[in-house]
Amino acid sequence: MFAATFLFGCLQKKNNTGDVAASVNDVFFTETMLKRAVATNPDIRANEHINAWINNELLYQAAVGMDVPLDIKLKATIKKISKSLTIKTYIDLLCNGSLKATNQEIKEYYKKNKEQFLRYKPAARINHFIISDKKEATKIKSVLAKYKHGKKRDKLFINNRVFSGIITEGALNKKLDKLIFTKRKKKNIVGPLYLKNKFHLIEILEIFPKGSPLGLDFVHDEIYQRLINKKLASKKDEILDSLRNEAEIVVNNKIKK
Repeated sequence: MFAATFLFGCLQKKNNTGDVAASVNDVFFTETMLKRAVATNPDIRANEHINAWINNELLYQAAVGMDVPLDIKLKATIKKISKSLTIKTYIDLLCNGSLKATNQEIKEYYKKNKEQFLRYKPAARINHFIISDKKEATKIKSVLAKYKHGKKRDKLFINNRVFSGIITEGALNKKLDKLIFTKRKKKNIVGPLYLKNKFHLIEILEIFPKGSPLGLDFVHDEIYQRLINKKLASKKDEILDSLRNEAEIVVNNKIKK
């Protein structure tokens, strides 16, 4: 992503300085480009995108200044990447945001292909409390055992440090892992266990064996992308059919297949 941003950044010259986010020796990185970069990868802050662009631009200008030689293979690679980016942009423009996957399509795909979304390790849905005081940990354990619903139980999650979610075997400390995934004689609350100056208390809500299907919430994004890729491939075929009908294509039949 940074490489693509850098490539387009190099194209911005001094005649377009209205919305400059950064510049290196008369090469400009615009605010519009920055917004696009942040939208593409929101986990990276704006100043990090800017610093990455500056670093790449400095190195690129230094390489050009040294007249770094590009061998035939590297030139061919650059040409291939440039061509691929141009094709992708062309198809994206023709699609114009029309490719979408509905929730119904995602659900249907999930139902038909559940065997593709199986757990490769056992997993557990847990509430993991981390407490400083052992007496407090014991009190919390008592409340969890007594109340499955209600205000007293809700307060535990408001007033304490708690992780609620699904973890796979091997994700936690070995001692905690053993307490969760070995035979527990139907105990659904384990601990408190003292580790790294804290007491760990785990409420086990559900165990998922190896080979059980992952929930739709876990694979939703992956299925969405699969459906979009499938529709994109179909759209690309439509575009190619249209272009083939309009173009004059000649193939040398003497070439051995």
